[in-house]
Amino acid sequence: MLGGKLALVAWLLVFVATAWVVEAVVGIDEPLTLHPLLALILAGVPAGLWLAFFYFHDRHEPEPKAYVAGVFALGALVAAPLADFITYQLSPPQSLSQHGIAAFSADRVVYAFLVVGMVQELCKYVVVRYTVYMSGEFDEPMDGVVYMTAVGTGFALWVNYHRLGGQGNSVFLSTGSAQAAITTLAHASFAGAFGYVLGRVRFSRRSGPVRAIALFFGLLCAAALNGQFTIVENWVSQSGMAQAPWKGVGYAAAVALAFFGILLLLSSRLLADSPHRRRRG
Repeated sequence: MLGGKLALVAWLLVFVATAWVVEAVVGIDEPLTLHPLLALILAGVPAGLWLAFFYFHDRHEPEPKAYVAGVFALGALVAAPLADFITYQLSPPQSLSQHGIAAFSADRVVYAFLVVGMVQELCKYVVVRYTVYMSGEFDEPMDGVVYMTAVGTGFALWVNYHRLGGQGNSVFLSTGSAQAAITTLAHASFAGAFGYVLGRVRFSRRSGPVRAIALFFGLLCAAALNGQFTIVENWVSQSGMAQAPWKGVGYAAAVALAFFGILLLLSSRLLADSPHRRRRG
């Protein structure tokens, strides 16, 4: 199982490296306007590989593939469009850019944490809570991580596709593919961290109010992680790093990998306590 996960990470690196090689060999030294199909490929390959990684991470009793794929699709087709709609209704993002507000201003911080982060993570949660959470397949705490990362990768597919397809003549193949892989990992990690809390709460014997408080705390943490990543992205786009895009990609990758490491630590605890592991032992 470990070999399979390492192979998936290797394929992600190959995917990014291939985009860089194509760019170098063909001699593409200017940003492009991506065809919708190419934008879908650049967004879809990282989403599929990260989805597979988190699916195989649940090594004791993998969830039904149809359920995981269904939650992934709902993340792309329900959670992400709904989050975009709600976010725009609450606070159109154009106003921040039109007035040239600094990346770390109070307005941007509030927008990133309380609007973007909260709405996006809440929409991911709603998809899982009112679908697979209510089924018999959700039978251990680790399932919270599995299904929330699935909805997170689907969510990232929507985000990356519209970002790559809507940027006009400003996308480099190499940095675009790297950003898609990083953004997918980040959204999966935000959702997975909340999934850890969701799984714990589902099988907790605590009172209803205590579980509700724990869920709200989990949502706040996921929104904070999401908001921090949004602020970093805004800062990169406004700073000098925009002139050296690989520096921005590297910074975002470091942030996403830190979240990913936290998620792996949390999920390892759930796997160690899994009832399916005890049965096999």
